[in-house]
Amino acid sequence: MSRTSLTDQLVDLRRVYTGENLSQAVPAIKAALAAFSTTDRDLVVDALRGRAALPERLSLELLPGALSTAQLELESALLRVASDASSHLQLRPPASMLRPAHAFRAVEPFAVPRVHLADYALGPLLYELLPRHEGAWVAGMAGLRVVRHPRAVELRVLDEPEARVVLAGVDAAAWDVGMAYVRQLLADRDLPSVFAEGDLSEPERAHLAEHGRTPGPAVLGSALLRRIALFARTPWLRSWSQGSQWWLEWPGGLGLVWVADRLAHGVFGLPGVVEAPSSAGGLGLAVGSDQLFLREVDGPDPANEEALAAFDWPSGVTGWSAIL
Repeated sequence: MSRTSLTDQLVDLRRVYTGENLSQAVPAIKAALAAFSTTDRDLVVDALRGRAALPERLSLELLPGALSTAQLELESALLRVASDASSHLQLRPPASMLRPAHAFRAVEPFAVPRVHLADYALGPLLYELLPRHEGAWVAGMAGLRVVRHPRAVELRVLDEPEARVVLAGVDAAAWDVGMAYVRQLLADRDLPSVFAEGDLSEPERAHLAEHGRTPGPAVLGSALLRRIALFARTPWLRSWSQGSQWWLEWPGGLGLVWVADRLAHGVFGLPGVVEAPSSAGGLGLAVGSDQLFLREVDGPDPANEEALAAFDWPSGVTGWSAIL
């Protein structure tokens, strides 16, 4: 296997997982391979041919993971929020259950990942993500703060300066449109629009003490976020977690075996993953002490699309009237 073909194969494979374009994936793979010894390259070739899994130290060079507990928790929470945001996207006029409804189209898996949003996704994402006070209760992600840059938005965790995620391509105009969606939906639902700013508020502190930053296994959630493009061909992806378990569900068509094989891939899959029993149907995987359950459900009926698109949604169901 020539050096060029090895690079090409790794680039093509990484893009299946991350959704990156060539200008993003090629430099990352070339930089990783440049530091590999001849023995390391032979191990990569063996892994690509299915002979053995790549040692984790090498696979992390080709698709890096988060470097701190706080970063893992932020990325894991972001995966959950992205799933919640998809229901908003399904109701964007004309409403559709068949049109892809994903918040993210790509993730560049740096130490501080750069997340590329799908069209129209910023408003729904901010609605689910921004910490907001409802009396003594906190909606959104407690302890999160936003730093705006000219062409991006940075998500930061208070008191954890190393925990950050960049939302790429969000300029001032895009931000204004996204927040218009948020404020419209809050107003229609008669909810307060008092967003947490500055230092950690007492309601946020109480929320974190009781619930933490993420209810499920953060290592697994972060790893899935960095491989989110595996599910790009599905109309939507639902995710939820608790304790040491994570569930992913999508409408049939992608294939449980295809997803499981990608997650068990010797180079870009989850390290140490093995098949595990699933009592709730679908397919179970174990990653160390954590469990991941994959399930396909019946897809939407195309015959319902016309009626869904024509339905007059009552106030408070969506905020699309503010921006469309």
